[in-house]
Amino acid sequence: MADVFVSYSRQDREFVRTLHQRLTGAGRDVWVDWEDIPPSADWRSDIEQAIEAADTFVFVLSPASLGSKVAIEEVAHAARGNKRIVPIVVADQGNATVPEAVARVNWLFFRPPDDFDQAFVQLQTAIETDLTWVRAHSRLLVRAREWETHQRDKSYLLAGQDLEESERLLAEAGNRSPSPSDLHVAYVAASRGNETDRQRNQLRGFYLVSLIYGCVQSCVSYVVAFDEISETGLVALSPIWVLGIVFGLYGLTFGKTSLKQSVIATVIAGLLLYLFFTTIFPML
Repeated sequence: MADVFVSYSRQDREFVRTLHQRLTGAGRDVWVDWEDIPPSADWRSDIEQAIEAADTFVFVLSPASLGSKVAIEEVAHAARGNKRIVPIVVADQGNATVPEAVARVNWLFFRPPDDFDQAFVQLQTAIETDLTWVRAHSRLLVRAREWETHQRDKSYLLAGQDLEESERLLAEAGNRSPSPSDLHVAYVAASRGNETDRQRNQLRGFYLVSLIYGCVQSCVSYVVAFDEISETGLVALSPIWVLGIVFGLYGLTFGKTSLKQSVIATVIAGLLLYLFFTTIFPML
């Protein structure tokens, strides 16, 4: 994952080389496509993945880049992922149309009359601003895009601590820039749904085992070994299978996703059994 992805026109290559040198000299990991590679499916995929993984998308704004179909497509892809876009102006755009994703954010000016060093400090500040959130945004976007690319295969979803941390980040996103994209939200929601289904299936198996155990225990006590167990023994054993059945039945009907509710119901049943055997049963 790069710190910066630089989108530019080949006509601005010399400026980009200077910018690249300054950024790498400042310890930045910079992704720049130096080659004139003919567009292809693999090439486009590599570019899009690099954009998604980078923390900041720098668009070198000039008449040449605004007239470049590839550069405009790169901006559009960055905008779809709600990436942080930092336009840097190297030449006045004249009458060229500026993409909305570029027009609506602050520009930094690196034109020949401008102070390069001062503008570079501003660029550094833009890259550093809220960096923890930006990196989390990029990491989550890469995971989400991988999930989407693989036809939303459940094996690519988040789980456990990773899911909880991602939910916390989205909840705290607020007015932060960049904001979460629709894909971010869909990915985390799908992950939560999958985690809930997984937990429900685990609990269902737990409840079934408890129910089966309670039924088997009662069958053994009252059918197989009834003549060999004293009344006192049956009284002592009955809470075991009764509570097992209560736990299993309640869990399968009401506590499908809440082990806590099923435990509370079982505790209440246990207290009722205790009251029955200590107060009512002796009088029978």
